[in-house]
Order: sequence, then C-alpha cells, then structure tokens
Amino acid sequence: MAKASAKTEVERGGAPGSTALRLLVFRGELVSSFPLPASGTVILGRAEDAEVQLDWPAISRHHARLHLGATLQVEDLGSANGTTVRGQALALGERAPLRAGESFELGSAVALIQTVGAHRGLAPVRRVWSYDAFEARLDEECARAERTGQEFSLLRVEGPGPRVAELVAAGLRPQDALASVGPQAFEALLPGATSAESAAVARTLEGRGLRVAVARWPVDGRSAAALRERAMQLPGSARAARVEPVIEDPAMRALYALVPKVGPSDVSVLVQGETGTGKELIAQAIHRASRRASGPLLSLNCGAFAPTLLESELFGHEQGAFTGAHKARAGLLESASGGTVFLDELGELPLELQAKLLRVVEQREVLRVGATQPRPIDVRFVSATHRELAGEAAAGRFRQDLYYRLAGITLELPPLRDRPAELAPLARRFAEAAAVRLGRPKPKVSNAALEALARYDWPGNVRELKNVIERAVLLSPDAELRPEELPLQRMGAQRLDPVGNAPGDHPDERERIIAALERCAGNQTLAAEVLGISRRTLVSRLDQLRLPRPRKRQPRRS
Repeated sequence: MAKASAKTEVERGGAPGSTALRLLVFRGELVSSFPLPASGTVILGRAEDAEVQLDWPAISRHHARLHLGATLQVEDLGSANGTTVRGQALALGERAPLRAGESFELGSAVALIQTVGAHRGLAPVRRVWSYDAFEARLDEECARAERTGQEFSLLRVEGPGPRVAELVAAGLRPQDALASVGPQAFEALLPGATSAESAAVARTLEGRGLRVAVARWPVDGRSAAALRERAMQLPGSARAARVEPVIEDPAMRALYALVPKVGPSDVSVLVQGETGTGKELIAQAIHRASRRASGPLLSLNCGAFAPTLLESELFGHEQGAFTGAHKARAGLLESASGGTVFLDELGELPLELQAKLLRVVEQREVLRVGATQPRPIDVRFVSATHRELAGEAAAGRFRQDLYYRLAGITLELPPLRDRPAELAPLARRFAEAAAVRLGRPKPKVSNAALEALARYDWPGNVRELKNVIERAVLLSPDAELRPEELPLQRMGAQRLDPVGNAPGDHPDERERIIAALERCAGNQTLAAEVLGISRRTLVSRLDQLRLPRPRKRQPRRS
C-alpha cells in the first residue's frame, strides 16, 4: 500500500481563523482521510507523484485534480473509470463545482471535501492512519496479542467542534495509533496498554470534553470486529442511549410478548439468531423485566475467553496468588452478583473452558485464584449464539450438560430478511441517530431508497443496515437519503447467502470465499468487495466456516 493511502497527518492550520479542508474517500466501508491545502491544486491518483495517492485498482495513475480556494472544483484527468459529480461523468479536462460535504465518485470510490473549521493553538503534528490501514494494524495487534498474551485497548472518541482531531492527538501516548472514522469521530489503538493505562488515557480525553469508550483485548473481544463493536457504545452519545427494539413483525411481537413472562423468573435463557439480529437487545429486555433490574448487567464475550485469563478475569484472585497479584480482587462474575450475566457468542467458548463455566452455572459459586474456599454468587444467566447449539452438542462440539443448563428457555430471533415490516422504521431510526451525532438536520429516507433497501437480503442483518444508513447520512449532501447514497448495488452484485450453523452446510459458499481470497492474494478487504459483503461479514464467515484467516501476499501476475 502506498504511503499516502496508509497514513496522513493532522497538520497545523494556516493563519489564525483559517478554515482547513480534508478529503474523505470511501471505498466500501473503508474511510481514508487526507488533509488538503486551503488553496491551490491537488492531483489524486495511483502515481507516485500524486499529491493524494490512492493505491486502488479502480483509480487511474492521474485520476482527477482538485481546485481549492474560494470555490471548490474537481477536474477529470482522463481517468479510465471516470469522475462523476451529481450523476454526470466528467469529460477529460472538464471541471465541476463542488459544495463542501457534497459527494463525488472516483471510479468505484466515493469522496467528499470536508471543512474542518477554524484552528488555533493546535497540538503537535500526529500521524493519522486511514481507515483501511488502521484496520489492518488492528488485525496485526490482535494476532500479536494471541501470540504473546499481552493486552491492548481500542478507544472510540467523539466530540463536537472542529478541533476534535487535535484534542484526541494531544491526549494519546507517542506509540498509539489514531484513525479518522467519520466527522468528529476517531478510533485509537493503544498497544500494550494495561486496563489502568487505558483508563488514564480515557480520563485525559474526557477531561478535554470528549466522549470516550474503551474496549480491551481479550475481555471485550479477541477480534478487530468484536472490539470495534464494543467500542461503538459511547457514553452520552446517540450510540449509547437505551435502544428500544423496533417491533413491527408478528414474529417479533410474539417473541417480545414472552419477555414479561420469562423476565421475573431466574430460569436460564438462550437466545439464538444470526449475527447482527439484536440478540443483546433481547437480553437487556429480559434483565429489565426481572427482579434483578436494579442490579448489574454484565456482558461477556465468550469468544474472548482464554485459558490463561479465564480464572483471573472471571473468578478474581487473592493477594499473592501469582506474580503481580499485589492485592485481592473480585472477578467479573462476583462483581455481577445480584444481577444478570449475559454470555454473548456462547457457541464460541472452547471445549476446555466449558467445564469451568459448567461448575459456576451448577453451583453458583466461584473460587478465586489462590483461595481455598469458594464464594457464592447470585446471578442469572442469559446466553446468545448464532449457532444451533442443540446440533453442536449432538456433534460433540459443545457440552450437552452445559447446553441443558443454559437453555432452560430458548428464544429464536428471526433474521432481518424475514422481518420486512421493520426495515423502514429501522432505517429511519438509524438515520435520525446518525444525524444527531453528526449535528445535521433530521433526515428523510426517500421512498426510492426504501425500495432499494427492500431489494437487498441483508446477510449482516440489523447491524449491516445500521452501517449502510450511517454511511449514507455521512455522504448525503442534504437532508434526504437517496438510492445513490446507498452502496447496495455494489453489495448486491455478488453477495453471499446467509451462512448455516455448521461448516458443511454451504460448500459452494466455502469455495467462493476461498476463490475470492486466492484472487485477491489473501487481502480480506479486497476479497470482501469481490464477494459484495463487508470485511466484517467476511471475517465472520471465515470463523463460521472454520477457514483460517489468510496473510496478505503479492498477487499473482497474469
């Protein structure tokens, strides 16, 4: 990947009161951010001498030229895949005026010029990674952590005003990596940071008036997707506000009608459904309907449990139990006493750890590391999985005794494609929440956009719909969302059918994924585009089909 596409810089502004410009380029779900001068021209392309280097196949060596100043213009330089403004392809040498925030197309990529605002007394220069490079760096950190066991954290930071980037940069450590993920929104990777160090960085940023969420490896997840999902829950933001489920479909009405009946008891509940369908919302509703509603709701990602960390993180330890245990500490399960424990992704729990969890579920007590006497806990267990656990237990991939203990009542959550009545209200809700977060007027989702959404089958379910709508709000030049702001044509060109719960259910899908990865030389981002799905969905498919995560290599020359 070329330098400019990998990293850019948060630069000092010009004269006091000047307005800085930034170019955002969207390729699928990837976002790259490039600072621009206040005036002059900037060439965009794959060539080494391009001021903004976009090392992507659909971008020509010298693709387009930006003219910056009192007015903004884009000029096509004879690109192979075209430069399109407001639906019109530009001829060679033709210029088109642009408004700040108005999207235009560079081949298959979407771009816009953003005004950052007046800058005074900015923080020292810090390099800001583009979204795709940052995602690759996060993947590398997850792989390194798996090898070494060294924890790290991912921060999501948001705030109002034009100086968010500088405020975030000034609060980070020199070794931390920063990426722009949207207007006034950033993610920061804190390699090697302990929970105490991550909390200290978060407090510093919060002291600057920013909203911060911290996701820790491996407690909050072991993959980049899991960590990013957890970090999206920003305190005080539209993301973190209590979300009431949309209940329009008859199957969903019947499902949620069970919550007041199931909630008051202490019977264990298992929620089954595809990834992204809203299983955690069901768990939250059950907790609120229970006698434990005033107690804690502890969410644990079972895919994050490692044998070496399970006992110390979940059960706690006594002083001197191991090197570094300078004082006794209660574990996560003990701290949740009086509340509900939500075991997310239960089907991902390794077999060797299922026995330890079984003892806790059966006896309702934990034994701290280094202790001789167990401590009782008063918790209720609600679990969720995208796998069909009865089949997994019959096949020997999940303990039957643990399954029966946790599946006192089983609730089946239907996928979004089977809930068409909920598509429009969900789209409107996500659009309004995104507009609030971006400081924009309440948007309208056009009928044409709703029709386009209805033609897609949503393999990523509600979570995928949310990502698509948020991207559309960001790209829309006004308060109306139209089909051209939705990437559904690209997504639907060669999309995958939903994956079954067992690897052998969809052999053709398995072969298509392998072929796409081979074609793209192991590059998961490009393979996801070829398949018409997001990178996150591809990673989920690899896990579900038990395919190894490939390493990038040089593509074969044809």
